Amino acid sequence: MGIRLAIANQKGGVGKTTVSMGLAGVLAEEGERVLLIDMDQQGNLSSVFIDNIHMVQPTIADVLIRDADIRQTIRTTAFSGIDILPANLDLANLDSALAGDDDAQFYLIESLQEVLAEYSFMLIDCPPNLSRATRMALVAAQGLIIPIECQEWAVKGSAQLENYIDRVNRRANPGLKILGYVINKYDARRSLESSYNRVLRETFPNKMFASEFNNNVQYTESATLRMPINFYAPHSRQADCFRRFAREVRDHVKKEQIA
Repeated sequence: MGIRLAIANQKGGVGKTTVSMGLAGVLAEEGERVLLIDMDQQGNLSSVFIDNIHMVQPTIADVLIRDADIRQTIRTTAFSGIDILPANLDLANLDSALAGDDDAQFYLIESLQEVLAEYSFMLIDCPPNLSRATRMALVAAQGLIIPIECQEWAVKGSAQLENYIDRVNRRANPGLKILGYVINKYDARRSLESSYNRVLRETFPNKMFASEFNNNVQYTESATLRMPINFYAPHSRQADCFRRFAREVRDHVKKEQIA
């Protein structure tokens, strides 16, 4: 049964797509079957794995708005073990198309039920806001990974996000667990970032992943060449970091008794 993890943060540019792509690559390397679910209308994650994403039909928007067949929408990728449910600008119509539909928050999880048994992990890449798409993702997820940068906004923004998660817990998905915050784009040479790193770990002592992703050009290169980092540079420090992170994710999933 697929373990459903959302990668979310209302702040843009924190590396949600990088984390989704890297984690999927390592899980696939370890023999898992992974479904990536792109819930961002920009389609950045989809563009890594699919040519000319804005011409692709059907997409996740068709599944959620028009009840399209999810099996006909899922695409295989060039990487064994990784499939993707793609998104493009059609997803921009989600809020207006489902306005006033109180049941819409459940449409993603209802669609995923059809293929849960076919994947060991489902990773949901969320948009950089707390929109309907993000709510659908959080209602569908069992666990939440929050990429975060060592900046002043991080602690303040996390409070807003946790309040939103708490409302989802109380009203729609009581099983949703925050697996943790993971520091991304970190530059330890900058004293201010080192200071915020300490602040984050002191503020969230039980919610921080030990793994940290440095601000490294190889991540950009792997995205440009449309390859998860462990396939692009399998022996690199960055690939090993994602392998450690995947082990941590498994440990947190076990600790939270997610199955």
